[in-house]
Amino acid sequence: MSQTVVIDQNKCIGCNTCPLIDPETFEMDPITYKAKVKKQPDIITDTVKTAITSCPVGAISLSEK
Repeated sequence: MSQTVVIDQNKCIGCNTCPLIDPETFEMDPITYKAKVKKQPDIITDTVKTAITSCPVGAISLSEK
């Protein structure tokens, strides 16, 4: 089963960590100043996993499609 990257906007503090680690998957929203998924990855790479575990507030997770 495939997974999607999900960002909890209520938890995100806009620290910019995830886009710095993986700019292919994450970007900052210019209006809310919070992270958003730029492009869902085809596979969950180690870089995506690093971005998830590096989030200081645990706002990023994986969800089953």
